Amino acid sequence: MIEFKKTTSFVLVLILPIMLLSCSKGDKKMIYESDLYSIEYDKKSEKLVQAINEALSQNFQRVLDFWGIEKLDNHVKIKIYSELDDWIKFYENISGTQYQDYVVGCANGPDIYVLAYDEYKKTQMHKNDSLEDFQKVMIHEFVHICHNQLCTNKYNYSFIMGEGLATYLAGQLYNHDIKIDFPKETLFSNDFFSISNDLYSVSQKIVRKLVEKVPHEKLIEYALDYTKLYKDWDDLKMGE
Repeated sequence: MIEFKKTTSFVLVLILPIMLLSCSKGDKKMIYESDLYSIEYDKKSEKLVQAINEALSQNFQRVLDFWGIEKLDNHVKIKIYSELDDWIKFYENISGTQYQDYVVGCANGPDIYVLAYDEYKKTQMHKNDSLEDFQKVMIHEFVHICHNQLCTNKYNYSFIMGEGLATYLAGQLYNHDIKIDFPKETLFSNDFFSISNDLYSVSQKIVRKLVEKVPHEKLIEYALDYTKLYKDWDDLKMGE
């Protein structure tokens, strides 16, 4: 198990919502502000603000401690998309790729974008998700923000460590029985996306094995530079 360093806890301070411009369907966009993050929402997604606050207030410091971050470089901005169609357009624009049914949240720099809970339950992949699952998506994306702050060289970032740590720290479910039977050359290449239909489970299982095998400092080192994990892969006997 990973031990988290004890640091001074943050105190969240609520500031009254601020009215912004009207959105296309006539609902006002509003902003919830705390010392650490802001949430942009509308009337349709207003009830999710409490759920997001609960998830982040309980996990914000824990995730920072995991990464050894005393303070984020930027104030975190969270935007909730209340309509699935708007979310799809946004995602395809920001990613440059076709929307996939499983994508209900993403992180870009210090910003988190998420599809509203009621809307993402319309997707095939997430139709049975609970509100707690939605909260785990928020934690997942926050893990990415912390990871991205420390991993400044994008060429040292790997999907395996990024998604593995995000799903692991968020406590998201994974397939315990999945085998890590891909060659490391495939795992750490773009081909990995086309040969496995359960990328998140493979990634989380790799992270869980690393947690058992290496000190926390080494785990962070691998997260910030995957080439070091690639080099040590065989010695660690990571394959099954």
